[in-house]
Amino acid sequence: MSPVLRRAVAGLLVAALAACGSDQSEKEGTELAAETAKGIVGLLPIPFLKKGGAPAAAPNAEAMALSAMETNRGPLILASFEAQGITTVLGMIGENGAMRTYATPSSQAMILRGGILAGTRGFGHDMISADVAAVGALIRGRTTGGAAKVLRFLDGLGLERPLPLTCAVRTGAESTYPFAGQSWTGTQVIEHCEGSGAVIDNSYIVGADGAIIASRQWISPQLGYVTIQTIRG
Repeated sequence: MSPVLRRAVAGLLVAALAACGSDQSEKEGTELAAETAKGIVGLLPIPFLKKGGAPAAAPNAEAMALSAMETNRGPLILASFEAQGITTVLGMIGENGAMRTYATPSSQAMILRGGILAGTRGFGHDMISADVAAVGALIRGRTTGGAAKVLRFLDGLGLERPLPLTCAVRTGAESTYPFAGQSWTGTQVIEHCEGSGAVIDNSYIVGADGAIIASRQWISPQLGYVTIQTIRG
């Protein structure tokens, strides 16, 4: 995470969890939200790190998106995995209500419930499933509040282990940016979750219709964070 994005997330979380706030704190929170939105956009493509921390050349995410749009007619997303240094395009292969499954050409898959990550397959150390309906309603509704969610993983014995989390959601400023020949506009939303020793900070850009345009979401301890950008909804 870039220093600007890290400061922005931290500032917004303090504001979201405070019992009360002044006009000045609200103003600062809005300014930090704008910085955070720029930070998410700056992660497309993410500035990958080589071993030892030296910057590595990132793939041209916009070129990948444009090429995918020429060869695929359905919904598309671009995913950038920070820890692995991988950026790839995924196409939708299944839809059931609010649940959409996107897959890479090598059949690795991400499952999104209304834009909220609800599972992965084929990446190793996957998120098996997640209960995200309550917190997802706050995020897509661009509403400040609190909700619970549960993430599930497999342990070394192949047994499913739940990770219950308590999450606080905070909204920020509106952001507009260009990507893949389109102009995207949305409101910054910060989700801070804690539980069983885990601390997770997810960020979203949510459109006026409640669609999640872009996000940075945590998958699992081993896979870390992924940044997801809509190419075609």
